[in-house]
Amino acid sequence: MNIVFMGTSQFAVPALQKLVASEHKVLAVITKPDKPKGRGLQIQPSAIKEVALEHKLFLYQPEDMKDYEFIRALRALSPDIIVVVAYGNKLPSTILQMPRYYCLNIHPSLLPKYRGPAPVARTIMKGDSVTGVCILKVTEKMDAGPILGVTRCEIPAEANTPEMEEILSDMGSDLLLEVIDQVGKRTAIEIPQVEREATYAKKFDKKDGRIDWRRPSKKIHDFIRALQPFPSAFTLWNKTRVQIHKAVPLPSKRPDRRPGTILSVDKEMIRVACNDGEVGLLELQPQNKRRMSAEEFINGYGAKKDAFFA
Repeated sequence: MNIVFMGTSQFAVPALQKLVASEHKVLAVITKPDKPKGRGLQIQPSAIKEVALEHKLFLYQPEDMKDYEFIRALRALSPDIIVVVAYGNKLPSTILQMPRYYCLNIHPSLLPKYRGPAPVARTIMKGDSVTGVCILKVTEKMDAGPILGVTRCEIPAEANTPEMEEILSDMGSDLLLEVIDQVGKRTAIEIPQVEREATYAKKFDKKDGRIDWRRPSKKIHDFIRALQPFPSAFTLWNKTRVQIHKAVPLPSKRPDRRPGTILSVDKEMIRVACNDGEVGLLELQPQNKRRMSAEEFINGYGAKKDAFFA
């Protein structure tokens, strides 16, 4: 198969690497333009651009997906399949209609649940124990096309969003190759999504990360691991924003303290009262400071029993 690959983030890297290593031919790679990143706002290439350059693949970085010259160049490639993985832009109908067979997308959820830009984080935040990856036909409506392949996996109790994205990215890239082989053999089957069962996983804003200590310990724990690395769950300590990167739920009898109250401190964790017990804080990061252990936070910021996280 002659493939055009479209992707930007790290999630897309395994799929491109496995396509390059396969019997299929990657005609070109399309990724978003370089942009400033990090504290220094240095211009940096996307993860996919780095892979494309490493393998000396033809590379396009269009500012406008409808640009005439870009569309003409893409059409001249005559792709059998266009693969779209974490690209970051909606494709115009001109591109959707271009390949001989399909525009295929890897989506990390069990569709039709969690359509949209933040499926992994929303799945974890909801407390689901099982998730998966779908290979679907890209259509005008986001993540609503027929499904050509699906695989499932359990969500480890401590896994956060980056860890699950790594698992699902690897699973999805393997499934993608299976589906492409089925397309080539004319054995691929399209399964329509059940529209009434669809849910939407909207992206997060920085303000969405504040922890509500009135919630149950498991809900708070799911919230913390879901919001890694952005926007990151946070609380307030003496009016200072403190990100919570790692915690453990400690359900027990309901404490007789106000939610957010520190119940105890030790070298391992800071135990904080919540709705149905406690949450043990393991890794914290005060604003503009480095990540630190509970012990380091206790020593550096004076956290002690009966103090309060807002």
